[in-house]
Amino acid sequence: MLTFAAIGMLIAVLLLLISPNNPELPENFFGLALIAFGSLGLGLGAVFAIAYDLISARRAKRALANRVTE
Repeated sequence: MLTFAAIGMLIAVLLLLISPNNPELPENFFGLALIAFGSLGLGLGAVFAIAYDLISARRAKRALANRVTE
């Protein structure tokens, strides 16, 4: 999940570097973009983790173990 949050923050940084300098944007635009894209990435990471857990749980097989005493 944190990987997706980091990717979201990286997208915000790239957006800041690529976008032209616009005086109409507020001064805290970069901070707001970091929070927005980081939260979006975190949410997508959580959805991905839950989906991966559900898929892997269906594939799991049961094993039977017997205790051996000597």
